[in-house]
Amino acid sequence: MSLEVNNNATGLNTGFINNLFSKAQDYTSKLLNTDSRDFADYLKSNFDEIDTDKSSTITQSEIAAQTARDTKNEELKKLIENNSLEKLTSNIDTNKDGEITYSETNPDGNVPDILKGALREIQNTKDWGMAAQNLTQNLCKNYYASSTLTKMATSAVSYLM
Repeated sequence: MSLEVNNNATGLNTGFINNLFSKAQDYTSKLLNTDSRDFADYLKSNFDEIDTDKSSTITQSEIAAQTARDTKNEELKKLIENNSLEKLTSNIDTNKDGEITYSETNPDGNVPDILKGALREIQNTKDWGMAAQNLTQNLCKNYYASSTLTKMATSAVSYLM
């Protein structure tokens, strides 16, 4: 994914921000929870079918009902055998409200907002190191990394800064 920052809007060095994003993305991409990512892809692909009450969110009970119906999907069976359904849904429910929105199943769609938040933090605090750490933590959370891996990624980006 390529990011282009509008230098006129931010007044910041575009190259530095793009480099910061690239470094954070390189580290976090190696640390993602692939089972959660695969399950999120399944939820995204089947979102409308799973959302039986048409609330634009899916609950754990709706997911459980769908996965029980989807008995021929071997990859799904393997994911659920290797992880509990509760753990998988908890990793994807990034705001921890008990419901999964479509945007939570599509982490790439959240990246622009995460980057805008990092830019605002830099503008307000001028603390580049803290902004880099927060950016890494937000990317890890968004891409379902475990807390241990999030700490490792944050430390690595902090070291690079």
